[in-house]
Amino acid sequence: MAFDLQEQEQIADFKAWWNSWGKYLAATAILALLGYLAWQGWNAYQKGQSEKAAMIYSRIESAIGGDAAKIRADADLLKQDFSGSAFATRGALFAAKASADAGQLKEAEAQLNWVVANSNEVDLRDAARLRLAAVQLDQKQPDAALKTLGGAETTGFAGLVAELRGDVLLDKGDSSGAREAYKEALAKLPKDAPNVQFVQVKLDALQKG
Repeated sequence: MAFDLQEQEQIADFKAWWNSWGKYLAATAILALLGYLAWQGWNAYQKGQSEKAAMIYSRIESAIGGDAAKIRADADLLKQDFSGSAFATRGALFAAKASADAGQLKEAEAQLNWVVANSNEVDLRDAARLRLAAVQLDQKQPDAALKTLGGAETTGFAGLVAELRGDVLLDKGDSSGAREAYKEALAKLPKDAPNVQFVQVKLDALQKG
């Protein structure tokens, strides 16, 4: 599959944006959702939660962009001592991102699997699934990524799920399946979503092939 010059420039522009926000996210919508849910969860759960849990979570937030091992250690403390709290699931998501950014994909995968298995919030579970599938694809595990995406529970992420499924199918050499997935993504993504243009570029390239 060959991209023409204009398509290559569009892809280069998108990759520059993608690298700025974290290549293991399906789109900035996940980051926005995580930020919103973190704020929402903080306010909903702060009352009655242990001061220690709040302190550990605050320490994780302050350490974002720093040592992934330290962030994971604090996230593991929350999972061990406050596993039923919103702090624990959000701490694990931050630890997963820090690990992925550091190239520690197995550690990221473990944190995301924990969120999927333990979070009481469906949106948070699906956000974790998207990130998990991307990490699995990066580890050359396309079948595992497809299985993860197939577990999505809500329709709110349908466009992002379809796009990532297209990427996985393309990686497996299934151009026809990827084409249909990208069409589905375009139908379900908000028209002003930042990744719509790139999905269209990928679809156009496949239709030329």
